[in-house]
Amino acid sequence: MGRENRKAVVLLLSGLLLLASCVKDKPNPANPMPGVDSAAQNVYVICEGNFGNGNSSLGLYRPFTDERFDDVFLSVNQQSLGDVFQSMTRIDDRFFLCINNSDKILVINRSDWKLQGSIPVSKPRYIVKVSDTKAYVSALYTNKLTIINPQTLAITGTVTLPGNNPEGMLLLRDKLLVALWDTSVSKVYSVNTATDQVSVFSSQVGAAPKELLLDRDSSIWVLSGNIQKAKNAELRQVDGASGSTLRSLPFPAGADPMRLVQSRDGKYLYFIEVDYSGTHPDFNGVFRMGVSDGALPAVPLVAASSLQYFWALGIDPETGNLYIGDPKGFTQRGQVYIYNTSGEQLRTFSCGVGPGHFYFDK
Repeated sequence: MGRENRKAVVLLLSGLLLLASCVKDKPNPANPMPGVDSAAQNVYVICEGNFGNGNSSLGLYRPFTDERFDDVFLSVNQQSLGDVFQSMTRIDDRFFLCINNSDKILVINRSDWKLQGSIPVSKPRYIVKVSDTKAYVSALYTNKLTIINPQTLAITGTVTLPGNNPEGMLLLRDKLLVALWDTSVSKVYSVNTATDQVSVFSSQVGAAPKELLLDRDSSIWVLSGNIQKAKNAELRQVDGASGSTLRSLPFPAGADPMRLVQSRDGKYLYFIEVDYSGTHPDFNGVFRMGVSDGALPAVPLVAASSLQYFWALGIDPETGNLYIGDPKGFTQRGQVYIYNTSGEQLRTFSCGVGPGHFYFDK
């Protein structure tokens, strides 16, 4: 099941969320046209929008001045991003924006957010740069990676994989590791970045691997699972040199983890668990575990409330603070919460529809 289909399950909660809301979302007071400040820390809020409505947006927050802007792309370019803003990647002095359901990658200047071009890629998800002239793009509903030239914005090739839905990617020396979010797959594959040849990196991980993370000790963490298709989630630590399993940590049945990130000192892993049905309130919030812990955490660091779930998670590299996105059912403006590492809320502000990721840039 693709992420957009999975989101349909989430939308079943939206009516309850609206009924539970006591105060309607107020008009946005943010300045619609920010000034460029190359010295400022910029936290970008990647808002997916509501699937099929073309209302995604690129929000901007400056934590040291507490400035907030709803959609810098729209303000500068006088056009919308498109449908389902999936991810944002910096390559040199430009940002590459994957607009999933609009089948395109938009390229904008880092300095002023002006549109520089577009690359037609079907259902793009994430981008990993290999060199000045080569980057890989993962995508839904296909068994291929697309190769692009970040300088010319041309498509230069494809890589055929042994399964569908290439999702998370990770550059490890001269290899690109790829997780295939396919229930028939339980391996992590490696692509030789010089030859584009595919081989097996880790021969046995959980079914439907989807996210990869490289820790401070050069271990690879693999997050897998698809509970909508009866594949329980698992977090597995894999040796970065041999690909062999170091630890396997299965989640309880019904837990649906996502957005695996690590603390700035590398001592902790964080992830979201989402309770779509309201039947597993213990699996709903942001969780933290030490990289040497022998078991998964049972209690969230930041618990989601009843009829609430989180969809975005990021760690500020300057402060270590947690940024958490609440999509509010993808039917209204979302909310961003900022917490310190002790789980104390510091700040909250509204954003566009469906905050899904954060990008920290300075």
